[in-house]
Amino acid sequence: MGISGLTFLLLTLGILRPASLVPLRPVCDQSIMDKYIQDASAIESEIERLCRTSCNFPEPVTVLDTKVNFPAWKAMDRSRQGSEVWQGQALLTTALSQVKRQQPAFLQHLEVIESYLRSIREILRRHHVQAAAEDELLGPTLRVWTVEKLVNIFSSFLRGKVNLFVSGACQSDSR
Repeated sequence: MGISGLTFLLLTLGILRPASLVPLRPVCDQSIMDKYIQDASAIESEIERLCRTSCNFPEPVTVLDTKVNFPAWKAMDRSRQGSEVWQGQALLTTALSQVKRQQPAFLQHLEVIESYLRSIREILRRHHVQAAAEDELLGPTLRVWTVEKLVNIFSSFLRGKVNLFVSGACQSDSR
């Protein structure tokens, strides 16, 4: 019996299941978020050190404001919170792709942030968050003119809305 025959036999017996049939489990390990936040802080410090002179963009980029009104956030339903976080990561991802062309000196740092944003998008998918309507902004936006401010926004986004959403979603999933 060849490999394909063995695979077929295991599938038939129910011992081996195709990965696509296994539902994605939410990511609720706080150490993952803590690691992202710690790494974002390290990148933020490194960018501050590198930007002692000027790290301005020729054109500003738009990102979601990361300020959190805690009573309003707690009053929001989980799907709205998730949509707001999704939109925040989408705007940051778009901003990063623009900045990478304008600031190649920071390419390595920006690619790390971009990787974290892909991970956040996957975490959101595992919590069943979908993209909000493209034309509907769910929160106020900011125009950012420097690499420092962009990285600061990313770091604040992780510590604030992303961390609040994931911890809140995990608490409600465990009930």
